[in-house]
Amino acid sequence: MVKPQKGERISKIDTYLNCAEVFAYRSTCIKRKYGAVIVKDDVVISTGYNGAPRGFENCCDKGKCPRIERDMHQGEGYGICRAIHAEANALLNCSRQQTIGADLYLTGVNPEDNSIHKAKPCPLCARTIIQAGINNVYLRVGEGAENYIVVPAKELEWVQSEEKK
Repeated sequence: MVKPQKGERISKIDTYLNCAEVFAYRSTCIKRKYGAVIVKDDVVISTGYNGAPRGFENCCDKGKCPRIERDMHQGEGYGICRAIHAEANALLNCSRQQTIGADLYLTGVNPEDNSIHKAKPCPLCARTIIQAGINNVYLRVGEGAENYIVVPAKELEWVQSEEKK
């Protein structure tokens, strides 16, 4: 979490990424916690975190994750994952009219120690972000102020390479 130094205000970008981090802590995923915030015209229009669909059992309730059990890594096994991703949850709360020209802020947190995980949307979320008309995606990539990258949505990796990673 970025905090102000000596009475200074933190940047708007770090503020929105902090908001995404707060929502990440609400995540029900035991593999990786993600939070997303959608902002348009300097107004937060939606938030989301990763977890099972409303009313369904979460991995944190079950006490296990099928992807962890199979030693699957980022980009693998989403078909057996119970979670809807933070980006998708945030987008599901909006109409396309609301998201055209908006920006999305994404923060990932490691559940074991609450350290920042280098955020990156999966290809499926990247497709939905592009389709929703999001302008830029701000990705927290480490601890501290201004430790983020900005990716124009149209430049996100929206299809996985056919080569085995």
